[in-house]
Amino acid sequence: MSVQEISAVIEYSEKRSKFLVYVFSVNDREEFKACFNSVREIHKKAKHVLKAGRYQNNYGLFVNESSEDKEPISSMKNLVSLMEKKGIENKAVFIVRYFGGTLLGASHLDRLYLTLGLKALGL
Repeated sequence: MSVQEISAVIEYSEKRSKFLVYVFSVNDREEFKACFNSVREIHKKAKHVLKAGRYQNNYGLFVNESSEDKEPISSMKNLVSLMEKKGIENKAVFIVRYFGGTLLGASHLDRLYLTLGLKALGL
């Protein structure tokens, strides 16, 4: 995965937790998985890597994919729904969290992840 394929990177810190947001342009599930694996490989020590994306399958239909990576939230599912409503296609958003030792609370994390994802997409 080359740096030219990344369309946005955002860094944010709160209560010693560090968040990194990556946005990639993807054309299919294979590219989505490759981007995810690349981010996961770079950030091996990260506590969570969340993902949301929209890409076309082999039949030309758009697929929404998301995962909260065991976080007690639903913001990535909400993010991919907003991407669909806004007509954002062939994009993948990955949010990396390095846990800083302080619990932020599920509702706060939910808002934070959604806000970071929207900001990275320019919404």
